[in-house]
Amino acid sequence: MKIATLAPFTLITISFNTLALDVKQRFDHLDKDKNGYLSVEELASQPHLQKHMAKWDTDNDQQISLLEFKHYLTNKS
Repeated sequence: MKIATLAPFTLITISFNTLALDVKQRFDHLDKDKNGYLSVEELASQPHLQKHMAKWDTDNDQQISLLEFKHYLTNKS
């Protein structure tokens, strides 16, 4: 009985960890200068991301942090 209860929890945990790793890998791939932020220039190769940058730049600093990027990827509609 305990194994049946533990299995879904384990799968959910693995799923969240995989999602987090995927987001970080995407972010790191785009962060060409490795400063921890995505600039307009770095997003030039991704016009679909650059087009919506102002919408997900929540602190209006003209760059995208990993947290803002994660929020965009997991909450886009």
